[in-house]
Amino acid sequence: MKYRGRRWNNILILLVIAFIVILNLPTAIKTYLITPENEGYPVLFHPEYTVTAINTEDWSLNREDSHWVSTVSFPVSLTELVQRWQKLAGTSVDAKTYQSLSPNLKRPETIEIWYEEQEEPQRVTLYRLPKFWLLKNWQGQWIAVSVASDYLFPQYVEKTTEK
Repeated sequence: MKYRGRRWNNILILLVIAFIVILNLPTAIKTYLITPENEGYPVLFHPEYTVTAINTEDWSLNREDSHWVSTVSFPVSLTELVQRWQKLAGTSVDAKTYQSLSPNLKRPETIEIWYEEQEEPQRVTLYRLPKFWLLKNWQGQWIAVSVASDYLFPQYVEKTTEK
């Protein structure tokens, strides 16, 4: 059998192409075949950032090392409460709907979300309406969320310090 350079060059080129395809296969599967959990529903927090603190008017949650600490005591674990906030997704509210809701929007609340990757916090404006909540997410979109009030704001007990 004689050495034919052209044949071996073609085989090597095909092997390199096959290797590149194999390396990119997981990304292609994730992008085109697996649908995200909240597809179609905008989320409140930035999904690619690490949350380090959540501050409300009444309480705050802060991550210290690998666990969460709070200024108050909750009936649920702090990790679960943070996960509730992180997974929060809602229905997008367009400008026309927001304008029609504007007369009913009273007493806005502000929540600060601190991320490890950012120097400034994300400030979420929240309106509690009778049937749903209206929140401004990390992309500046208004989203409507229907959850029980104690889901995100469970009853809490002030922590007392003994001297």
